Amino acid sequence: MTFLFFILTFAYAFLTYFLLMDISILLAILLAILVFMVGFWFNLGLFALMLHIYGSLFKNVNYKNVTHHKVLDAFLKGAIHLLRLKVHATGLEHLKQDRPFIFVGNHQSNYDTIIYKVYLPNPLVFIAKAAIFNWPVIGPMARLIGNIPIHRENDREAIKALLNGIDLYQNKKISVGIYPEGTRSKKNEMIEFKPGAFKLAMKPKAPIIVGAIYNTINTWKKWPFKKQHIYLHYFKAIEPDFYESMTSKELSDIIKKMIQEKLNEFGKR
Repeated sequence: MTFLFFILTFAYAFLTYFLLMDISILLAILLAILVFMVGFWFNLGLFALMLHIYGSLFKNVNYKNVTHHKVLDAFLKGAIHLLRLKVHATGLEHLKQDRPFIFVGNHQSNYDTIIYKVYLPNPLVFIAKAAIFNWPVIGPMARLIGNIPIHRENDREAIKALLNGIDLYQNKKISVGIYPEGTRSKKNEMIEFKPGAFKLAMKPKAPIIVGAIYNTINTWKKWPFKKQHIYLHYFKAIEPDFYESMTSKELSDIIKKMIQEKLNEFGKR
């Protein structure tokens, strides 16, 4: 996807240069540079429109349609490259393809889900804030793959979202992701976890994949002149027999400590 994006962008510039080189080499070069810059943003809008149209064309959610996930992942990988994010991912060997799971991770910025998702096995849906479903581009795709909206300010609706997630895992064998902080921390530190989020895994006795992500808060810092290094780790799955005698608060504290230790390690790099 990224390759196609830049092939088109360079094609606009080279075509401009080719058409004008007989008139003036300097003018051709300057206009080619200008066309490249305009072409970059034009392609960005074009690819976003393509994703929006794709998400809008399919109205019926088929949770196990991996093709939809792969289409989305292709665009997300392109976005990672265009944002000039260098992702250092570890623990990928812990991501098994043969069973559904519940995913939990820390949440720093709007770009966390983009990065988490392209590495996690599909099909996978997230419990995400309801406002996202009204956004252009992302909204139609969020609905298409079956993400679950949550109204965080409404406790009853939040419980309903958790129950929907449990149902997806139990009855449709779909992996479900949730951020136990409930919102973005907007820094390289975590805010308090909401232990109730872990009911998503504890009720159906699901394996838990834990993720830790670091530095997505700096995604736009010095863009596009400098790459930002993002650090990502997936822990070995926590099996139900490990937490079956725990309360959600106890499990929450253990997982938060796991993530914090990894964030501390990332912070020393």
